[in-house]
Amino acid sequence: MATIREVSRLAGVSNATVSRVLNGTVPVSPEVTERVLAAVEQLGYRPNAFARGLVTNRSGGLGVCVNDVASPYFGLLIRGVEAEAEAAGMHLLVSSGHALAEQERAGLEFLADRRSDALVAHIEALPDEALIEYLARPTPLILVGRKLVGHEERCVYLDNEVGGVLATEHLLEHGHTRIAHITGPERFPDSRARRRGFERALRAAGLVPDPRLIIEADFEEEGGYRAMRQLLEVDAGVTAVFAGNDQMAAGAFAALREAGLSIPDDVSIVGYDDVLLARYLYPTLTTIRQPLEEMGRAATRAALALLANERTEVRNRFEPQLVNRQSVARLR
Repeated sequence: MATIREVSRLAGVSNATVSRVLNGTVPVSPEVTERVLAAVEQLGYRPNAFARGLVTNRSGGLGVCVNDVASPYFGLLIRGVEAEAEAAGMHLLVSSGHALAEQERAGLEFLADRRSDALVAHIEALPDEALIEYLARPTPLILVGRKLVGHEERCVYLDNEVGGVLATEHLLEHGHTRIAHITGPERFPDSRARRRGFERALRAAGLVPDPRLIIEADFEEEGGYRAMRQLLEVDAGVTAVFAGNDQMAAGAFAALREAGLSIPDDVSIVGYDDVLLARYLYPTLTTIRQPLEEMGRAATRAALALLANERTEVRNRFEPQLVNRQSVARLR
């Protein structure tokens, strides 16, 4: 492997001049720059990334902290982050917070300790006060899926209450009035916002939310399965279900089929997120789409703009959309 000394000898300049050209720290004449770059190409020289980082105070790494890297939800989000990072010549460092405050804090500290140039984080358990402290640190941080009042410019978020309204209104429009809601964990802002939208739509239709028909689960397939079993045991004449995400909707599908019920003829279901799974359930799942990949891209662009100290217009607020497929039918 070629060394910087060999490059400097071939270009007829000092090692320091080669370093200045490659790192861009000090202006170098076009003629000398051309000679150095020609020598680099001829010798196939690759600068030491760590050494370059010491000079530029940049690592070339973008840190990403999410709940669970195995989740299809976060896979879409990370895909968007990665696309923008690659376009900027950067690589990802990823950690999982598992929606636990101490693990989220540990994940953010891990990424900072590895000298991430900027951070994109989906944080659910850490309180607002802790996140505001992280926003004040030198490393640029953009939050995804979280809205901090007074710090909206550092957040990329979705109006989940509107999403809950859209899902519930769709079921109401199909004649359903006994509508159940399988929520995610109530400690999560997203879960609470979707539930508010669900209850708001019912009240707007002149209906009173029935507490027996609101079951808290865990955003996982097994949680959706158990919640649907519980709803069937209540036997309250449920004809439709709004599941707080697509994975719980898939679990509800399994419980209904196990009970000998048909989707959507006996029970209609609406999910939330529009992950890949929604298109391959049978029947295909009507759901609320979160533009997760676009949100990941927007968050990364905002983080890189902060890193470059540039004023860039970045979209912060996203709207959910109903994706109408086959899992909802008119009440018979």
